Amino acid sequence: MIRKYIPRIIVIMLGALIVFGATNAIAASNTVPVSHKIEQNTALNANNKKPAACSALTLTAIIQCPTSGGGICTGTKNSELILGTVGVDIITGKGGTDCILGGDGDDEFNGNAGGDVCIGGPGDDTFKKCETVIDP
Repeated sequence: MIRKYIPRIIVIMLGALIVFGATNAIAASNTVPVSHKIEQNTALNANNKKPAACSALTLTAIIQCPTSGGGICTGTKNSELILGTVGVDIITGKGGTDCILGGDGDDEFNGNAGGDVCIGGPGDDTFKKCETVIDP
C-alpha cells in the first residue's frame, strides 16, 4: 500500500523543487536601478520642527513642558521652540525670541517682550507680551 503512494510523493516533491528553482531564477534576474541618492541624515532640531508662523526666527533649542506639575514651563535667555501640553499650561518665554506653542487647554502665554510668536490652540488662551499672537 505504501508503494502505491511513493510515485505520487516523488512527483509532488519534484514539482515543488521546480517551482522553488523557478522562483529563485526569476528573483535573481531582477535588478534594481542605481538611484545615485546619497543617504542623508538630518538631525531634528528646533529650526526644522518649528511651524511656518515662526519661519523668520532662528531657534537654538526645544523645550517640552512637563506633563506633570501643572504645566508650568519656563524658557531660558536663548531663542527656543517651547511646546506646551494638552492640558492647562503657564508658559513663560524669558529672554530671546521664542516660538511658543500652547496646545489644548486654557493656556497662559508670557512672551516677555522679546519678539516672541505665541500660537494658541483649542481653549481660552491669554497672551501677555507676545509680539505675534495666533489664536485659532
